[in-house]
Amino acid sequence: MSMNTLPPVAKSFFAFCKKCDADRYHVVLAHTSATSAKIKCEICGSQKTYSLPKAQTKTGKPLTGAAAKKREQTMSSRKSSHRNEYDMLMSNDGAATATYSMKGKFEKNTKLQHPKFGLGFIKDAMTDKIEVVFEDEVRTLIHNRQ
Repeated sequence: MSMNTLPPVAKSFFAFCKKCDADRYHVVLAHTSATSAKIKCEICGSQKTYSLPKAQTKTGKPLTGAAAKKREQTMSSRKSSHRNEYDMLMSNDGAATATYSMKGKFEKNTKLQHPKFGLGFIKDAMTDKIEVVFEDEVRTLIHNRQ
């Protein structure tokens, strides 16, 4: 999903839920305008209005012209450095590959096949969360749920 377009209606996407006080998947119920949508948390069921983030400067004004172009180049640079990290981690042939499930327990330095995000590499493992480097970005996933 691009940062300047809303996710399609009836699709899920990751956003912060104030009621759960955590990042959760939300279902898009309806688009209320070109930049906002009504969404529902898949865990607690709370509903809220989601608005597209605006690229802003420290003064609160939207970026335009050269400033917007520079920010885009910086973001592109971060993506390429992330891509380098992903390629380096995935070249580790000795790592075991596991299929993701919330109920599964995963260890650090394991390749992970996720049904939605594809192949990733577990960079860090905590008691109930894992940090996984996927091709497009680093995501925190839940694991070890009974």
